[in-house]
Amino acid sequence: MFESLRALVTVVSLGSVSEAARALHVTQPTVTRQIQQLERHFGQALFDRSGKRLSLTPAGERVHAYALEVLRKQEELAESLLEMSNPEAGLVRMGAGLSPTLYRLPAMVARYASMHPRVRFQVVTGSSKVTLERLASRVVDLAIVTTPPEDEAGVEQVALWRDELVAVAPSYHALAGKRATIVELAQYPLVVMHGESGLRRQIDDLLHRAGVERPAPPVMETDSLEAMNRFVQAGLGLAVVPWPAVADDVTQGRLKLVHIIGCDLGQRTVTLVWRKESHIPAAARAFIEWLASAGAASSSELR
Repeated sequence: MFESLRALVTVVSLGSVSEAARALHVTQPTVTRQIQQLERHFGQALFDRSGKRLSLTPAGERVHAYALEVLRKQEELAESLLEMSNPEAGLVRMGAGLSPTLYRLPAMVARYASMHPRVRFQVVTGSSKVTLERLASRVVDLAIVTTPPEDEAGVEQVALWRDELVAVAPSYHALAGKRATIVELAQYPLVVMHGESGLRRQIDDLLHRAGVERPAPPVMETDSLEAMNRFVQAGLGLAVVPWPAVADDVTQGRLKLVHIIGCDLGQRTVTLVWRKESHIPAAARAFIEWLASAGAASSSELR
């Protein structure tokens, strides 16, 4: 059928069976037979043969339009299948947390894209839980998360980078730019991530180890580091966040660090996760390998 449709399109394009046969590198009777096969299949005459020139009948016009669409789709399919095996072209589908997407990923993707200009990228954001579910259901080819999977069956993972945690306050706060213990910090209202986040668990564990058994209820819970940043700037409370999320605002003086003494606030690890299976598009697999190597080689961004 495809060859017959291609013959029809070529005849219409060149205006004669003989020219079409020459372009398709077949004999003229072969092209004629292919057109006749189409006419028998559809039960309609496709060409008006009463004049000297071939012209399409109304049925022929519809079949011709259909043939153009089918051949276009065939070419698109062939190109997409080729991309599956070509690491230099194709779509890389990523799932990532909002904070890695905002603060780290743009520069890394831009760097890779400059070296591989035919590779395209798609990123969808969500919590670590949602992102790993998307990875499992093959909605994305790789996941960048702050809470790695507990069950490692079927996936591989590597730590991309570790961001230092810092305490921040509004520029006018009593602790802004000062030294304080974690116990002193906990005496003030805190802006925190929601209860299911890895960062929230880190902060809760930190307070527990410091002996703060009953910290004041958080003044604000959110699912966004950017929102935490803005709430602290507005004077709603203090926060412990990864350094990249506040670096610009500290530099510009919109926030100030609270220098915690007596304990290490620690770091937040961002992890790359991908499926072990081999059926991953070549462009995505090449990006995964590059990202794993580049992330593992990069040092933590410290203030």
